[in-house]
Amino acid sequence: MAINFLNTVDFNKNQLNFAVIQNLGADPGTGVVGQIIFNTTDDTLKQYVADKEGSGNPGWVEVGSTSAVESLVAGTGIGISSAIGNVTVRNIGLVTVLDGTYIDLTKGGGGDNTQLTADLSAIDGTSDSTTRFLSKDNTWDIVSNISKATSTALGTVKLFSDTDQSVVATAVSAVTARTYGVQFNSSDQMVVNVPWTDTNVVTYTLTVPASTTNIKLTGSDGNDTDVTLSGTTGQTGVDRITGVGVNELRVKLLDDVTIANNLSLTNGVFTQIAGGQNKFEGQVTIPTTPVASTDAASKAYVDLVAAGVGVYQGAYNASTESPVLTGVGHDGLTQLAYEVGDYFVVSVAGSAFFSVELEPGDFIFVDVAITAGSVPTLANYTYIIADANIAGLSANAATVDRGVAGFDSAYFSADVGWISLKPQSNPYSRAVLLDGATLSYVTRASAGGETTFTIVITDAALFGTGALAANCSVEIVATSGRQTVYADVTGNGTGSIDIKFVPDVTDATYTALISYI
Repeated sequence: MAINFLNTVDFNKNQLNFAVIQNLGADPGTGVVGQIIFNTTDDTLKQYVADKEGSGNPGWVEVGSTSAVESLVAGTGIGISSAIGNVTVRNIGLVTVLDGTYIDLTKGGGGDNTQLTADLSAIDGTSDSTTRFLSKDNTWDIVSNISKATSTALGTVKLFSDTDQSVVATAVSAVTARTYGVQFNSSDQMVVNVPWTDTNVVTYTLTVPASTTNIKLTGSDGNDTDVTLSGTTGQTGVDRITGVGVNELRVKLLDDVTIANNLSLTNGVFTQIAGGQNKFEGQVTIPTTPVASTDAASKAYVDLVAAGVGVYQGAYNASTESPVLTGVGHDGLTQLAYEVGDYFVVSVAGSAFFSVELEPGDFIFVDVAITAGSVPTLANYTYIIADANIAGLSANAATVDRGVAGFDSAYFSADVGWISLKPQSNPYSRAVLLDGATLSYVTRASAGGETTFTIVITDAALFGTGALAANCSVEIVATSGRQTVYADVTGNGTGSIDIKFVPDVTDATYTALISYI
């Protein structure tokens, strides 16, 4: 649906972006001089001119042309036929096309449809059919004489073996010190030197020589270490005598074991066999946060999850402040200590609690732990107004009375407690029919192909005495269909509004929607 402008539109020297000219399948019978359309049948832009092709009559012509033939001018060697319809441009001289180096041209067709096909010729006169490449010096060359690759130059390489490897390759590793360079061996074959250390743990059975309890272990650094095994039935003692280099020592302990000082397990697992009972007379240090459901919980973790599980501290008199919650003692009462989560229920109304109006049934919760004898602030607490008072009005959200409220069904709707405002009409708006024949506050005047409607807004039927046209906004719509149109609207600043249309319009054709701001 098009927007109907009933007066000249001035873009004030601004651009009109992404505009599409009116598409029509045929030229209209008549038009207005300067009007433009796009003829989709002729696939061309057309304009309506006062003198079509010098005939003295108005009509439609292609934009940029004054006749049915394009304005083309012949030049040297180029001829143009002046035919109605398509314009033919042809060469009227001789055009010679020659082969080039390694390029063969083949002529095809004839007359106006001559075609040339270019073929690349790789034969340079020697009929050499081997695979070659065209080099920069415009000659065909064969790849040869490429030297062995070095750390600074590209070249050829030789494989270590032509046998295909059956083992699947390991994925690329992003771990530090896992990427190794490629080198040539003495036979110019590519090899990779991979550093490797045997980290396998092997358990050996050792036989102690007769008449001794010493076992000698040879360290990886070349130093030896003597280890003495001793103990009674069901117990084994292990002592290291001298030397270094022992990486690992495994000992199986039977029956009761007594450790004189510290026992450290590095990345080890301490397993309690079912049926036994652990007893610790000192402190046991465990990770702060348990992971598995069977993990032990540290004191820090217990304190964390238990914080806020408060205890009911009794009733609170908000009139006399009993017990004391503001830190100001009176009548022998002092500030007591409270934990996070402790709470009170108001039993007597009053404002002794930091000047907050409280009533029976309201709650006070401790948010930050309070020590005895201190002076807490309101930030240490959270209070909840739990009763059902009538809601009030205030400029300050902290002091407004919160409670129950009612709503006028003429203006509000409710859905399970959700209150919504119904659509409301604007009491400061009017719909005025532009009809100077029937309305006393509307006049109509026509002159020079222009119609002007004047609306007196100070009329009692509109906005009354004292209304200013400068404070009115106007929208013009068609009376039938209510389509928005655009006319020239002028407020004289006092009590009337002028609405001008081009060309002439009749009474009651349009309606003005006026809002008084």
